[in-house]
Amino acid sequence: MNQHVQQRLEWAALPPELTSEIASLLGAPVVEARSQPSGFSSGSADRIRTSDGLRAFVKAAHVDHNAGTTALHRQELAFMRAAPSGLPAPELLGGIELDGWVALIFRDIDGSHPGARLDGSDVHHVLDALHVLPRVRGSMAIDLPNIADEVSADGESWDELVADGAVGHLPEWARANLDRLATASRRAGAAVAGDHLVHFDCRADNMLLDDGGRVWLVDWPWAAIGAPWFDGMSYLLDTRLRGETVDAESVISAHPMFDGVPQGDLDAALAATTGAFFNKARLPAPANMPTLRAFQRREAVAGMEWLRERWAA
Repeated sequence: MNQHVQQRLEWAALPPELTSEIASLLGAPVVEARSQPSGFSSGSADRIRTSDGLRAFVKAAHVDHNAGTTALHRQELAFMRAAPSGLPAPELLGGIELDGWVALIFRDIDGSHPGARLDGSDVHHVLDALHVLPRVRGSMAIDLPNIADEVSADGESWDELVADGAVGHLPEWARANLDRLATASRRAGAAVAGDHLVHFDCRADNMLLDDGGRVWLVDWPWAAIGAPWFDGMSYLLDTRLRGETVDAESVISAHPMFDGVPQGDLDAALAATTGAFFNKARLPAPANMPTLRAFQRREAVAGMEWLRERWAA
């Protein structure tokens, strides 16, 4: 499950001033901390326990070490403070900004990432959680971005690869189908427009499945507005990337999240997402995120293979 593992900052390496602030917020000293390795950021991510038994999840980063992560932490903190009630997400206990550090503290969820058995048994639990995300346009205290804008930009990726003379980086099937991929992608922005809350980063390592079968969505810095089915498509792509035994087309046919969604809209969004991953994968890795580009390449290949199957049907 932890294909994105890299060296994380350990709890013990956080400055005492910050850990003292966290303990003060929680009302008792921290007596145990277990680092959580999955994800791309080199910032800290720890499940902690206080002396009075309170369990929490804490993630923190410093602007000098990882400016991008601190910016994302601020985005997530702003969203969680304004999030609609009933969201399938851990309760925010607080946020701390101190001397360049940004820390988020959540109530810990006793669970594990879905899909660990690789047998498809958790897919409907995940889609059920995504399906209840509400319509939020005009009802939140903060303005959320529209995924249509980013996906429209993603839809230009195939053209950018051609313009940059970078098609040699693509697998043979993608090179042979460039025109069809580019044409489908150009309408992706319109395809994913909508009014619903979208997590916009739906991978198994951004979810927790508890013993009762409930899925909790974590890591919300990319929260946005768009079509309610986009997150579901993204998770199905993640199952394919991980080699999970899932018949994605049967799931799409059966789950109400996808009711009435034109197949062409799914193709457009998937083609744009795939092109964007191929386009990003050829770039140098960001600072302190050495595994990101290889992951994006694998994601791109998984999307391409799914499109090849869909278009051969």
